[in-house]
Amino acid sequence: MTAPHNVNPDDLIAVRPAPIRRVAPMRPPAPWLFAGAMAASIGVAILGGLVLGYMAATGHGIGDTKWTESVQSHGHLQLFSWVGVFVLALLFEFGVRLNQAPMLPVRPRLAVLAAVGLGPIVSALGQLGVPPDTGLMLAGAVLLAGGALGGAWLVVRIPTPRPFSIDVHPLWLRGAACWLAAAALANLVAVARADGRIIALEDAWLVNEVTLRGFVMFAIVGVGLRAFPGHLGLLIVEQRWQRIFLAWFTAAVVLSVVSAGAFGLGGSHLLLRAADVAYAGGLLAFTWRIGVLRALRRPAPGERYALLIAVAWVGLVLYAVALAAQALLAETNDRTLYEEGAVRHLFMLGFMAPLMAAMAHIVLARFATGRLLWENRLTAAFVLLVAAAPLRVLPVIVTDTPGAIGRNVLATAMLLTTVGLALMAAVAARTALAVRQRRRV
Repeated sequence: MTAPHNVNPDDLIAVRPAPIRRVAPMRPPAPWLFAGAMAASIGVAILGGLVLGYMAATGHGIGDTKWTESVQSHGHLQLFSWVGVFVLALLFEFGVRLNQAPMLPVRPRLAVLAAVGLGPIVSALGQLGVPPDTGLMLAGAVLLAGGALGGAWLVVRIPTPRPFSIDVHPLWLRGAACWLAAAALANLVAVARADGRIIALEDAWLVNEVTLRGFVMFAIVGVGLRAFPGHLGLLIVEQRWQRIFLAWFTAAVVLSVVSAGAFGLGGSHLLLRAADVAYAGGLLAFTWRIGVLRALRRPAPGERYALLIAVAWVGLVLYAVALAAQALLAETNDRTLYEEGAVRHLFMLGFMAPLMAAMAHIVLARFATGRLLWENRLTAAFVLLVAAAPLRVLPVIVTDTPGAIGRNVLATAMLLTTVGLALMAAVAARTALAVRQRRRV
């Protein structure tokens, strides 16, 4: 063999073919984390939030001597340590999967979830005087705000396969994370303005509603737009309608924020009622457009979660109707805490919690082991949560001062909720353990 033209044969180097290296397929980092976060957050909801809620509703223990502090601590534990951690953990999973992006690193996810979960616990200890140091309230609020900002940073940095001019869907998930950050920052300001251990009612209302109407609902819509067509056999909502609903929901939440009268700023009861009606109308319009209630008549064969999601969505319709009716039919501008709490629990216990159990039928199977462990227990959790909702709402709608019978009904609702959430936590924890065990194999 002759050397190529103008090449010195002495410069040629013999190259041996490199040995073939067999590389194990890449596995997502910490695939158990989302299920573990679901279980841990529900544990806080049971041991912290529900206990305080029961005491406040029935007037027992600290719920009698520190009623306002108990109610506010109950709300923050449920909204952030439970719902914030639960939804944010799934937002990390859906965010990368729906955008075909690499999984987020474990340590930042874990740090964010820990901060969002622990912050309200620290604040609750300070607000309830255990130990007697109100500085814990502010420290917990700072921790929560830092975690929520970190979560928003992680979600916003998830790359998208298409520009927003073509596909607006990623803005729903990004918007959800940003609303959580906004709620956490508002909570920080509210705690800094608190009178001792009592947060101003307007400030607390703003934090609660931004969390539910912004963070939670944007996350649900963002996931539903992609998950429901495939799993429930619904039509895909076209981009034009997605833009309309994104603008509609955003405008309604912003209007409620600027008209609430929080942080010492001038508010407007008329605008606040308009915001409630606009938001309720948006929920009903979205329900009609996505057609999720059709599964009540024609559920997907062989998959119980389709029917469960539709049943849970009925709770959202009831919430929207109640929210609009409260805004349009109220005789005065002032709403009692019982009235606001009843409508809010229509969303949380009548819709959100059952939807969590229904969607868990999908995510605990698809994102973890490939099959759902303890499916009947998870379905039983759904049934108990649906049954608890009217028992929690009706007594305080009928009267602001429920008597012995009303308190017994509320206690029954708390018991059903506790058992339902405990079953859901057990299924999530069992799934996380199964994933870890399979990971070690």
